[in-house]
Amino acid sequence: MVYNPQMRIIALIAMTILLASCDTIERADKKVIPKRVRPTFNGEVPNMLRGTVKQHVALLGYTKEYRDEYKPIIAAGYGLVVNLDGTGSQDVPPQVRAHMIADLAKRGVGETTRGWGGLTPEALLDSNDTAVVIVEGIVPQVATGRKPAPSGVRKDHPDLRGTLFDVQIFVEPSSGTTSLEGGTLLPTILRIGDLRTGKTQAKDIAIAQGPIFINPFADPEAVGSDSVHRTSGRILEGGEVTKTISMQLVLFSQSHNRAIEIQTAINRRFPEEPGQGTTTARAKNDELVDITVPPSWSDHVDDFMNLMLHINLRTKNAEKNALDIKRLLLADPSPKNADAASWRWQAIGDRSLPVIRELYDYSEDLPRLAALRTGGRLGDPIVIGSLLDVAIKGIGFSGRLEAIDLLKEMPTDPRIEFGLRPLLNDETLEIRLRVAEALIHRGDRIMKGGVVDKKFELFVAESDYPLIYCTQAGLPRIILLGDLKIQKPIMFDTWSHRLIIKEAEEEIDKLDIRFQAKDNRGVMEEQTSTTLPSFIIFLGHKPIPESPSRGLNLSYSRTVGVIHSLWREQYLLAADDSKVDFKAHQDRLLAAINQLTSSTAIKPRKNFDDMPEEEDRSRFLDITQPPVVEDDAK
Repeated sequence: MVYNPQMRIIALIAMTILLASCDTIERADKKVIPKRVRPTFNGEVPNMLRGTVKQHVALLGYTKEYRDEYKPIIAAGYGLVVNLDGTGSQDVPPQVRAHMIADLAKRGVGETTRGWGGLTPEALLDSNDTAVVIVEGIVPQVATGRKPAPSGVRKDHPDLRGTLFDVQIFVEPSSGTTSLEGGTLLPTILRIGDLRTGKTQAKDIAIAQGPIFINPFADPEAVGSDSVHRTSGRILEGGEVTKTISMQLVLFSQSHNRAIEIQTAINRRFPEEPGQGTTTARAKNDELVDITVPPSWSDHVDDFMNLMLHINLRTKNAEKNALDIKRLLLADPSPKNADAASWRWQAIGDRSLPVIRELYDYSEDLPRLAALRTGGRLGDPIVIGSLLDVAIKGIGFSGRLEAIDLLKEMPTDPRIEFGLRPLLNDETLEIRLRVAEALIHRGDRIMKGGVVDKKFELFVAESDYPLIYCTQAGLPRIILLGDLKIQKPIMFDTWSHRLIIKEAEEEIDKLDIRFQAKDNRGVMEEQTSTTLPSFIIFLGHKPIPESPSRGLNLSYSRTVGVIHSLWREQYLLAADDSKVDFKAHQDRLLAAINQLTSSTAIKPRKNFDDMPEEEDRSRFLDITQPPVVEDDAK
């Protein structure tokens, strides 16, 4: 190449003009280089926490924030719902549309080699049978990610799945979508933090997909004519963690010996379990200890974290430690001390039982509840009588509920079932429901029922208070209390005449059913029983060669919708013709999200933006500025 001095002069002139033109442009601040900082330690540790793991560490989770207490995280993402019957919309902000087009293209939409060649991303988004939605879910930190499939094992094998969680679905705020009824969410990537598009997105940690569960207590054909909000729904266990989320303990003061001491204490209390892959605690250096939740605790991460933080570093004289905790609690029976005392006793284990048993009937509520909670969770058979006494007579309403929950998880003992059964006739609704759930969990024969076609559970029991109760979390469940039936005469018509129910002319205890299915089954004319349990099974059952009994094969949502419509029209009565109460499980997922955040990624949205700021629950941390932690990969 020949050197040309004129080209050099032109380049210098161009550079000078470019630099001069930038004088009026606002420049970005210099990039802040993240530095590892340690949380500040303010003052003395409360006496109740002396000698525990929690005295020396803070928690460092996926969000890179130091915390005094364990807290799950919220993951969110934009998704696409398909199979809507003209109730979707193509209205969506330009940046969200571009994001969805890119995401769909990555999944093979528009590529003939991947089976989506006949449909482009643009065409899919422009259809009124689809809708762009926001997907949110609460993910436990220290969750287990999806495992790779070994040779010869299919990728969707249940044993390879990551931690499952429910997800909440919202129509994108600017969308004209009127209903998500009948829709299915395509696989949607969920990320930590605010909902974003483009290169600013966080790393993905989970995926969500599946059929959307809409409030079932209304006519699905009545869009726009009822008060049900059909632009939101949920997918039961529709989220799956794809990448294991780590949790670390950060020592306040760097110390190799202390890190090893903490590692040893935790692994002594939580030894490695089959399939765990590594020890529970691993000292990474003199500042960090990595934590892995044992498989047996995967569904109780909160309990595991509390137990782990309240472990005594030294195990000698466990009985003396338990006695010291008791003395501290009786000297200052505050709610925080009662909570910490219970966790410390549980971390010590059975050796604390002789010390706390005399508190099972203590005169003061907080020490008594702390001891009862410990005895129940440690499975002490001596505590059963005291817990039943609290469940019946109570230490306040919350004390009754906690006693029932503790009895629910205790080892097999017939005293528990016989003691709880009379509470199915308690005048308080929540007590009856909590007892019914406890008896189902314990496999008590008084709760008759089981799973209906892998769609939902149905359980029936006698009660003086007729009740229909439907849940909306995990595997859905219907609980019927009392001898319930469908009243005759009846002429019931719903779903634009697609479902008609009337009494059979020749048989007293039978109903004639006419159903217009939207699939190739056409018009179905069947007969079923007037007893409500049999009728519910008929609605949900799909006839197959292995189980040829009659059924309409309705979804859980549609099944409960029919029941609720019959109840609303006063066709459901108890055997003595008394009225039946109908209750639905409260939306605990949405309530939990509201508690975890005071705002959402898309503003404004009701039930999120008006939340008060979270109260500082730190027991002894004083972090004046959020620490910035280096990414170890950098």
